[in-house]
Amino acid sequence: MPDPHEPVSPSWQCRDCGREWPCPSRRQILLDEYRQQSTNLRVYLATCLTSATQDLTANPADLRDRFLGWVPHRVWS
Repeated sequence: MPDPHEPVSPSWQCRDCGREWPCPSRRQILLDEYRQQSTNLRVYLATCLTSATQDLTANPADLRDRFLGWVPHRVWS
């Protein structure tokens, strides 16, 4: 069974809730999953961003904000 709130390519919408991916639910899942590994979280999201730029025609700055802008600079103390 696939992970919850995964993206559907090429639209990069959430399979479960239909919102832009990463949706709020997936963001929380990722923060929990990458606890203590904020660098790995950013690498994963940057990889997703790279794939999304091939599928989407949105402004690159908007995509960067969508995929990476929500990650706190210091995720965990």
